[in-house]
Amino acid sequence: MALRSPIYLDSETLLAQAEYHDIELPRQEDIVERTIRKRTGGGKIGMSGLGLDASAGTDVEHQTSYSLEPKEKATVSKVIDSLIKADAVKINLDGNAVLGKDDLVEIEGLTYITAASLAGKMFFIFRRLMDTVEGDLEAIFDLDANDLPVAEQLNQVYLRNELLPIPILLEMTGSRLLQKVYVNVRPDHFIGTASANRVEGDMRVLGTVSALVPGGDDGFLSAEAWLLHDWEYLLRRKLMTQVEDVVRGMVKQFELDLPSENVHSHITGPAIVVDAIALY
Repeated sequence: MALRSPIYLDSETLLAQAEYHDIELPRQEDIVERTIRKRTGGGKIGMSGLGLDASAGTDVEHQTSYSLEPKEKATVSKVIDSLIKADAVKINLDGNAVLGKDDLVEIEGLTYITAASLAGKMFFIFRRLMDTVEGDLEAIFDLDANDLPVAEQLNQVYLRNELLPIPILLEMTGSRLLQKVYVNVRPDHFIGTASANRVEGDMRVLGTVSALVPGGDDGFLSAEAWLLHDWEYLLRRKLMTQVEDVVRGMVKQFELDLPSENVHSHITGPAIVVDAIALY
């Protein structure tokens, strides 16, 4: 089999799968780290009569990518090959495939970032603002696009494609499965330059099935894990009832290139969600 060059790799989970299936393991290296970058500003942002002091700066957490040496690429490829050879991975899936939760699968297709994840970036920024501003939820969303610190953070995330420490939901098209395929990409496992546009395109995903969404009127899965990651439970409950209206309002106010008409609070079935272990 060919040498794989993953752009995303959860090495800990990959090696755990190998150990579970009695595959000889290489020595595991601690190669994932997280950084906090300090951003500073000045002045105040007006929010419904409230003042946000930006002079002290805001801690903005970003994902950190790591490099994978040629020898490590070979090791990763050998582990994946061994899993496939041991029939631990379901491959070449088609419309007749029967899948269960926690199945280890490899699926190929075209991936793109869903509108739910694009909106999730915006909600992450506003959650950070809530940590520093006294006010209710409506005050946080009553923002002016000309307020420089807020606009700077939005531009940094959307225009520079920076990856925030939140999960990304991809949709994969072109697979031979009858169900829609979604891929959950957890943060901090990217290899090389950490940029969101690297996860879109012709891709293979190795991962475990985390959700099976049936068809019909009862077939849905809440998208709040990607829309409102790390939000407090009661605020999540409140926002999920009005998420589409909030997103449309923010898109219009900040003139963001975000397909708000496609942002939904739920994934509809029939569909599967795969927790990514590797993307290549």
